[in-house]
Amino acid sequence: MLENRICVVIVDDNVEFTAVVEEFLSRQPDMAVMGVAYNGKAAIGLIEEVRPDVVVLDVVMPHLDGLGVIEYISAAGFARRPRIVVVSAIGLETTAASILAAGADYYLAKPFDLTVLAERIRRLAAIPPDIRLPIRQSGPAHISSSEFEASRALREIGVPANLKGYVYLRDAIILALGEGDMLASITHVVYPSIARRHNTTASRVERSMRHAIETAWMRGDINTLNEVFGHTVDADKGRPTNSAFIARIADKIRLDRATAR
Repeated sequence: MLENRICVVIVDDNVEFTAVVEEFLSRQPDMAVMGVAYNGKAAIGLIEEVRPDVVVLDVVMPHLDGLGVIEYISAAGFARRPRIVVVSAIGLETTAASILAAGADYYLAKPFDLTVLAERIRRLAAIPPDIRLPIRQSGPAHISSSEFEASRALREIGVPANLKGYVYLRDAIILALGEGDMLASITHVVYPSIARRHNTTASRVERSMRHAIETAWMRGDINTLNEVFGHTVDADKGRPTNSAFIARIADKIRLDRATAR
């Protein structure tokens, strides 16, 4: 550790995602981000150089994937082996199990709350390096079909998974799939419900959703947006309201389900 701070290395080929995680972890008084790598080969050089306490690692990367980095760390014979937190959008139970069995200490499914990541890093860094942890994971083994479908729909539209609004929109879509009439009371029911779940306020939930939708409209795939919302998508025109956006995605998921039967 560096001056009683946890040394962290972040490895992910998503530049925007790594910037968000780096900024958040750097604000933690007990953590120091020692470097960022965007592929597996660069990660190995960085880990050799700085010998971090914890590595936050993606799975799918160019040149060398996350599994290759885990195998390297396991075989390197470090005096203090770095703890490994794998973060990935791949929500398959078999993938999580194989990664954990290879030597990762924790598996966190994207999208996730950054405060949860920080807490896992603290817990892992406090455990002596010679102690092998029981296999742990968060998310993929218990992911529901509604959660998977909502996450896939948001990614296809172009809502960045690192935004808090992504998580809030996903939760709202799942609520709409279960009880569609809840959207009629989005201000008094949906926002407060999601806020309680994530320990925040209803107004922040609303603003974060709005920001995520605006981002998708500016950066998302125009063909996918046209397919879902009709051939009227224009970056200069008005976007759908939060409730209209959520309702349309929920309707699309229901239609896809019916078509697949």
